[in-house]
Amino acid sequence: MPGTKTTIRQIAEKYFGTELTEELLDNFELVEVAGGDWLFRQGDDGRTLYLAIRGRLQVLAQSGDQSEPQLLGEVVPGESVGEAGLLTGEKRSAGVRAIRDSLLIRINRKSFDEMSVRHPDLIMKLAANMAGMLRRSGSATNTLRFSTIALVPLGKTQKLAQFSTDLTLCLDRHDQTLSLSSDSLLEHGAPVGATGTIPDALKHWLYQQETLNRFLVYTCEADDTAWTRFAMRQSDLVVFIADSQDDPALADWETRLRTGKDTATGRQVLVLLQPPSKTAISGTARWLSNRQPDYHFHVREDKPDDIARVARIISGNAVGLVLSGGAARGFAHLGVYKALLELGITIDWVGGASIGSIFGSPIALDWSFEQAYRIARHSFVKVKPFSDYTLPLAGLIRGGRMERELKTHQDFQIEDLPIPFFCVSSLLDTGELQLHEHGWLANALRASASLPGVLPPAVVNKRLTIDGAVLNCMPVDIMKKKPVGKIIAVDLTPNKTYEVEYETIPSPWVILAGRYLPFFRKYRVPSLTTTILKATEIGTMAQVHQSGQLADLLLRPPVRQFGLTDMKSFDKIVEAGYQYAKTELKKWQSSLASE
Repeated sequence: MPGTKTTIRQIAEKYFGTELTEELLDNFELVEVAGGDWLFRQGDDGRTLYLAIRGRLQVLAQSGDQSEPQLLGEVVPGESVGEAGLLTGEKRSAGVRAIRDSLLIRINRKSFDEMSVRHPDLIMKLAANMAGMLRRSGSATNTLRFSTIALVPLGKTQKLAQFSTDLTLCLDRHDQTLSLSSDSLLEHGAPVGATGTIPDALKHWLYQQETLNRFLVYTCEADDTAWTRFAMRQSDLVVFIADSQDDPALADWETRLRTGKDTATGRQVLVLLQPPSKTAISGTARWLSNRQPDYHFHVREDKPDDIARVARIISGNAVGLVLSGGAARGFAHLGVYKALLELGITIDWVGGASIGSIFGSPIALDWSFEQAYRIARHSFVKVKPFSDYTLPLAGLIRGGRMERELKTHQDFQIEDLPIPFFCVSSLLDTGELQLHEHGWLANALRASASLPGVLPPAVVNKRLTIDGAVLNCMPVDIMKKKPVGKIIAVDLTPNKTYEVEYETIPSPWVILAGRYLPFFRKYRVPSLTTTILKATEIGTMAQVHQSGQLADLLLRPPVRQFGLTDMKSFDKIVEAGYQYAKTELKKWQSSLASE
C-alpha cells in the first residue's frame, strides 16, 4: 500500500498523542478486513489492540438468552477496539465485524507493554476509551455518522438519475461532498486499472479523499457491475433508489448484487420516488418485503423538502420529535406542532406513546395544522370518544367511538407515511414493549392509546396490548437509535406536588352533595377514570424524567391545571401548548444559531 509506514505513524501518533520510536512502529501490523468478515469473534483470545484507519466496523455481543447478537456500537477511523482484552488478558467479551472494507493497525501485547513503560498515560487513555464504549452501549448505535454513501438506482430512468444528482447537491450544502462514478475516477486523479477491474491502490486513494471531504458519494449503475459491488463495500450507507410506480419485484441483477461473498453488509436505505402529494402513498410494504432495508424514505414529486429530509438524515442533521402520553393534556402536542410550523422547524422523524402517538400521526402524515386541528377537535370534542360507557367488564368504556374515528381519519399503513413514524404499546401477557413501525396505523394508535381499565385492550397479532405509556411514556430512547441529529421531546407529566384539604377521602354521598347541592362543601376528589390514568402515569414518571435528559430540547407545556379527562378545554390546552412552545423553540433556535 502506498505510504504504509507514513499512514501507520500518522494514525498511531494521532491516537497515542506522542512520538513513537521506529522500533515500536516496526511492531505494528496492517490488517485488512473485507466487508462482512469478522475481525475477531466473541470468545477469541484478546491480547491484541486494533486502531481503525479506514472503513467501519460493528461491535456485537450475544448473551445466552439472546437469539441474535446485540449491537453495542460502531468503530470508525481514528478509534480503537480490543482494549479490554489487551488490558486484562481475558477472552473477547464481544465480536467485531466489518460492515465495509476496513483497514486497521494491529498492536500486540509485547509492543503495548513497551509503550506502557515509556508512556504510562497510555493506560489511562485506553481505560477512558473502554468507559466510553460501555457508556454508549445502552443506545445500540453510538454513532450514525455516515461518510461514504453508495447510490444504487433500481432502474435506468432519468428520474432516478436526477434524484442522485439532487441528493448529492443537498449533501454538499451541508458539507464538502465529492461525487464519484466509474466514469469520473480518472478525471479526479484516481488510480484506475483496466476496464472492469478495481486496483488495490484505489482503496488508499479513496481513504485520502475521505479525509479531505465530509462525504464521498459513489454513483452506481442499475446493474451488477464490479464498480457497484466495490462501491457498496466501501460505503457506510447504501441507498437504493426506486420509482414507486415500478414493479417492486427484485430484478435478476439486483438479486445477484444482494448475494455472494462480496455483498455489502452496511446499513441500507430504500428511497421511493412518489407521484405528487395529492396521490396517497401506497404499496410500500411490497417493496420492503423483498429488501428489508434498515430505513425507507418517500420523496414526493412536488415536495422538494423530501429530498432535503433524506440529506438531513444522512448528514446527521435531522430532527426527531417525541410526544409523550398525558390523556387530554396531550392536546398541547397540537399547539407544539403549530409553533414548529410557524418557526420553520422541520420534523424528520416522529415517535410517540399513548395520546402522543395519536397527535404524532398527523405530523407524520404531513397534514397542515388547520387539518390536524379540525379533525382532532371533531374527534375529541364533538364525538366524545371517552363517553361511550358500558358494563365495566374489559373497560369503563367500549372504545367503539375511538376506533371509528381512527379508522375514518388514520386508515393508512405506517410504511406509507411520508415522514418516518413509530409508536409503542405494552404487551399485556409478557409486559414487553411493542414497537409499531409497520402495519395499519389505526390499529397501532388504538393499541398505543389503550388506557388500562378505561379502554378494553387492543388485539395486535392475536395478542392483547395496552397503553404504551405503561412501559415507556416518552420513548426518547427509541428515537436515539434512529439516524437523527437532534431530538425534541414533549413531556406532559406533572412536576409539582399538590396537597388536599381533607384527611380522608369523603364518602360518595358527601362528594355528590358538594357537586350538586348548594351550601354543601365541595371536595376536589379525582374521578375513577382520572385515578386510573394517574396510576398509569405514575408507573413511568421517573423514566420520563430520565428520558427527558436524552433529548436535546425538552418541552414541558404548562397544562397541569387541566384534568386528564378535560375534553371541554381542548382549545385552551392547544393554546397553552402553542404559546409555551413558541417561546421555548425561539430560544432554542437562537442557541443553535450562536453555536
